[in-house]
Amino acid sequence: MPPFIPTKRSISPPNRPSPPAKRPATKKQVVQILESSDSSLSDVSSDEERSDVKKPLIKSKGKEDNVDSVENDDHDEESVDWEDAMDTTTPSAYASHATPAQDVEIRDLELTLDPMANVRVTSLLDTKKGPSQIERAIRLNTHKAHVQCLLFHNAIRNAWLNDKKVHDILRGQLPAGIQKEVQRWRVASALDPPPPPPPQKNVDTKTKADKKKGSKKKQAADTRNWGEEAKRLEPGQPDMSHGDPILQLLRVLAAYWKRNFKVTAPGLRKHGYCSAVKLEAIVSSFKNGDHNPLVHGERISDRHEFRILAEKRQGSRDVGAQLFTALLRSLGIEARLVSNLQPLGFGWTKAEVDTSEPVQSSENAKNAVAESSSDEEIGADEEGDAEGKSAKARQLDRDLPFPVYWTEVVSPITHEVIPVDPLILSNPVAATPEMVAAFEPRGGRADKAKQVIAYVVAHSSDATAKDVTTRYLRRQTWPGRTKGYRLPMEKLTIKPFRRGPTYTIDYNWFRETMRGYIRADNQRTAADDIEDAKDLVANQPEKKIVKKETDTLQSLKASTEFVLERFLRREEALRPGAKVVRKFVTGKGDKVKEENVYRRADVLRCLSAESWHKEGRRPKIGEAPLKRVPIRAVTLMRKREVEELERQTGEKPLQGLYASYQTESIIPPPIENGIIPKNEYGNIDCFVPTMVPRGAIHIPWGGTVRICKKLGIDYAEAVTGFEFGSKMAVPVIEGVVVAEENADLVRDAWRADQEVRREKERLAHEKRILQTWRKFVMGLRIMERVRAEYGEDGDAELDNPFQRRRPTGKSADTVQKPPDVERHEHDYEEDEDHYEDANADLGGGFLLPDHDDGTNDFVVEHGDGPQRQKVEASMDVEGENHESDVGDVEMSSPSEEEYEPPPRGSNRRRRRGG
Repeated sequence: MPPFIPTKRSISPPNRPSPPAKRPATKKQVVQILESSDSSLSDVSSDEERSDVKKPLIKSKGKEDNVDSVENDDHDEESVDWEDAMDTTTPSAYASHATPAQDVEIRDLELTLDPMANVRVTSLLDTKKGPSQIERAIRLNTHKAHVQCLLFHNAIRNAWLNDKKVHDILRGQLPAGIQKEVQRWRVASALDPPPPPPPQKNVDTKTKADKKKGSKKKQAADTRNWGEEAKRLEPGQPDMSHGDPILQLLRVLAAYWKRNFKVTAPGLRKHGYCSAVKLEAIVSSFKNGDHNPLVHGERISDRHEFRILAEKRQGSRDVGAQLFTALLRSLGIEARLVSNLQPLGFGWTKAEVDTSEPVQSSENAKNAVAESSSDEEIGADEEGDAEGKSAKARQLDRDLPFPVYWTEVVSPITHEVIPVDPLILSNPVAATPEMVAAFEPRGGRADKAKQVIAYVVAHSSDATAKDVTTRYLRRQTWPGRTKGYRLPMEKLTIKPFRRGPTYTIDYNWFRETMRGYIRADNQRTAADDIEDAKDLVANQPEKKIVKKETDTLQSLKASTEFVLERFLRREEALRPGAKVVRKFVTGKGDKVKEENVYRRADVLRCLSAESWHKEGRRPKIGEAPLKRVPIRAVTLMRKREVEELERQTGEKPLQGLYASYQTESIIPPPIENGIIPKNEYGNIDCFVPTMVPRGAIHIPWGGTVRICKKLGIDYAEAVTGFEFGSKMAVPVIEGVVVAEENADLVRDAWRADQEVRREKERLAHEKRILQTWRKFVMGLRIMERVRAEYGEDGDAELDNPFQRRRPTGKSADTVQKPPDVERHEHDYEEDEDHYEDANADLGGGFLLPDHDDGTNDFVVEHGDGPQRQKVEASMDVEGENHESDVGDVEMSSPSEEEYEPPPRGSNRRRRRGG
């Protein structure tokens, strides 16, 4: 489509000079704008800017008297020539910045296309539509991958803590007083022998009189003083007079470390799932190599940098806990590195959404880190102090009230585990269960900082790890605060074999993940056995005792223990002598009504005599019905009987219901002389196996009635049930009941009959196949005759009788025939007799009775001997006129008798199995 050119532009001169600028831009103004840190429009008011933009539009249209009409009329705005508008624009601050001066260098325009710029930031929490199955699977796999990455990261840091150079650095920084405390602990724990006491010199300067004075008091004091002169009775045993000696040492070391270690970087924390735009910005800045600790976290690439941090005694809170663990290992104390993993969650709650502030620039981040690392106060303005304090609170992880890394110390005397956190908690050494519970993230501050407890793993110095989450849960009760953040145990159904049984197993994903870190059974220590039997035993949550509520009609109706008599069904009745549990009161005032409450176990199932008969039972003689109910008529005949009784008596007829204990099994009398007893319908009821008379056998095979008739054996059709439909009851008959002496004869005859029947079905099936092949072969011969007669050079579309041909304007007589067609017709007339003889020989394309040459014989083999059969297909061709191409075809039917199934009886009985 050609571009739209307004009328004003088409009639305007091609080289129209632009009017002189009112305020020509100078080089000095451009330099000031470029050098200013603020925006180029900061010096210009909004009203002045609007006037500078509107003036050229008004001037270009020649409508200076009406500014509003230019703004509101869309057609006028589209017809404005934007090039003329820029030429006639009055220069302003914006114009001076947009239009370069003569001395300013014109540079190329750079455009950066950001694919994530127009990505819409949406969250599933803002919409009513929940996450799809694929999104749930992605988040679940992300959670699992993050947990495994954190485990491997901690395993690497745990290996660095065993570095000898790191141990030498940390041990060499200890002052002399702490070294003495360490030596005192080793002696008290019986790890080192006590030093020999220094020699004492006794200088006696008193006189003999002084010695005599107060000698008895001095001797009594010496016998009661167990100070320096007292000696340990059992050398080589630890001194437990003041408790475990390691607790005092840990308090001293924790105070020393908290005073000397400086937090200069942020540690690991849980941010949540952020938007694609923010994630792309973080990844891009990471790839560009511009490391920002506040965005990318603390980076320690190798052991050399880790040793440097050990020398400076600075880093993140996580590094501080790790170096403190290395310090304890350097002193010969068995210490574990404990980590409370903070992985991305697998849920869809608000706690899994990143709500942190936008990314800071690298310069601001470095300045914030520098401010947080220094303890001196730097004078600055009020705004700078506010920003520095907020950055300090964020970058120093002051918003995280609970530690992510800490240390577990194993006492060499009691082999108990003692958690230690020297940097965050007020009580660094957790010597009691209440202090241990302080490590679990709880409260509003923890929820705001997204601190959770899900997987707490302790790494030992021998590169093994252990799940110790149970120790830090409140009352060691599962799931506790881990619910929603830790993958729970699943129940999986396994079927080892296709037809074998199924098994249900408990699958714990984290336990399977920790298999590569756990310690072997032959390397377990005494501390492992003690904590597995004491601290790591999970307690089941206490079941809340539900107070017993008062009875209501709805609760009694849905109760599985108690029932009211009004809620009994038609086929239910109370056992005679049932005891009343309590009374249920309904109504108020004069309308108060009491009902008896019975146990559900006292309710019996009752059926009528007909229903019990279908289950092979009958009421005992002399038993009275336990309950009487109206007759439930299903069939049309039964309804008429009920109506007739109701007209005679004037009341609805009732039928008695009997309980199971009032009935007995139906056992018919044995048969005599091979005669089967029959009912009035000529069959026998066999609803259950016990209803078959003694001396008779039930054969539930279809087609046995015909066999018994052929053999002349007495039988009775077996009725095994009823099917109700169309207001009628249709009996279901399955086989026959015959005498035991005739059962084998009937079975053998039935098997022989089934063999003959299957053979006939096979022959009929083969007959249909041969007929189909015969029809196919005859069609091929007809097609071959047509090709031989009319040739294959003709047009296939013209020869096709099913092809629609387009009518032409010329008649067939006026169309001039080609010379090839005329020559073909002449040849056809000369050889007409030849074609007639050929047609007579071919028989119109069909086979003649005496020219088949045996090629039309189909031999079917049915085995050896007399079962071999030869089927010949013949065809008679009739036709008095030899000019006709195709005659009438008559196919002779085979001599084999077709199998016809026996006609279906007129009765409505349904037979099964036949």
